[in-house]
Amino acid sequence: MTLLVAAIVASALAAHGYAQSCCGGAGTFLGGTERAGLAAGTLTAAAVYNYTAMERTLDGTRAIPNPNGSVASAHALNLEVELSPIERWSVLMVLPFTDKARTVNLTTGSTTLYQQYHASGIGDAFGLVKYSIVPSAPLSPWSLALGVGAKAPTGDYRVASGGIELPLDVQPGTSSWDALLWGLASYRFDEPAANAALSLLVRRPGPNVNGRTMGTDVQALLALSTTALDEVPLVPMLLSRLRWTAPDRQGDRVIAATGTFRMEILPALAITAWEPLVVRLGAQLPFYERTNGIQLVPTWGVFGEIRTTATLW
Repeated sequence: MTLLVAAIVASALAAHGYAQSCCGGAGTFLGGTERAGLAAGTLTAAAVYNYTAMERTLDGTRAIPNPNGSVASAHALNLEVELSPIERWSVLMVLPFTDKARTVNLTTGSTTLYQQYHASGIGDAFGLVKYSIVPSAPLSPWSLALGVGAKAPTGDYRVASGGIELPLDVQPGTSSWDALLWGLASYRFDEPAANAALSLLVRRPGPNVNGRTMGTDVQALLALSTTALDEVPLVPMLLSRLRWTAPDRQGDRVIAATGTFRMEILPALAITAWEPLVVRLGAQLPFYERTNGIQLVPTWGVFGEIRTTATLW
């Protein structure tokens, strides 16, 4: 899976007008979760960037004008490190930095209300311990891995402006501990020379300081890539992501306008001209979404990554 060089956190980090903070889960889905693991004594390090714009509002699958005239955007920069101390085992650690904003532009009669909510800072860090059940090998086209991990509440979740605490959806952190479960199966084709990987990530949040529990988040990613083109240091990739998020809860009460199902295409191109330094660029293109109630949803996004690998022993 060396061709599935990492990308971003695809943590979709954009804000909701009505729903759960960050329609995204805690952690990356691209990058370290795209590969089964590393060879013993190998270290990878990466800086991955993602921008997501949220400029449309849905009620179910129907596009509607936003009741508050809201739009949102999010920048995320993740610092990612993965180390394999022993054969078949590796540890992935990610520290995110976020910059999220949502604006309200509501006109009632002759009165227009304009308000921007904006916060930036360190987000919630997370780690994943991976075990390669079937490691990548020259004589076997298959590889299989499982992993468990957790997200820690390292990000600030009480950023205030003018003495007023900002909405949960723009806060850098969530104040909750989340459990992570991950699995990956990949296959290497000889003719044509290509790789395919199916990755699954389940995030089960715990309650935050206000007793609110974000919905369980399930993401499935199918990644297809060719081998490096002859004489050209490029690796074209096509990724498709399905994501389901359950509604949020406050105790036993379901919170309205939370939870969604989304399908996205993420075309990307990896540049290997400077190996072991690899650069990858890509786009986030949602093509289907179904929301529970009225929600602000992603319109488009871009991502980029710089990654390097070193053998320590």
